Amino acid sequence: MKISDWFEQTKRQKRAFAADIGVTPQMISAYCKGTIWPSKATMTLIAQKTDGAVTADDFLENRENA
Repeated sequence: MKISDWFEQTKRQKRAFAADIGVTPQMISAYCKGTIWPSKATMTLIAQKTDGAVTADDFLENRENA
């Protein structure tokens, strides 16, 4: 699932999620837009904090379809 879709479905606040994974809200916005990729460590945290709904593969799919 795209991270932007996860935020829409869960209604989770990007600012709070950013704090949970140790990045800025601006980084979360960039991940949602697909303009940058999270680091490997951050991707692992994203997968953990989304209970596996958003994985590294989801970021790769976004890049391939861009």
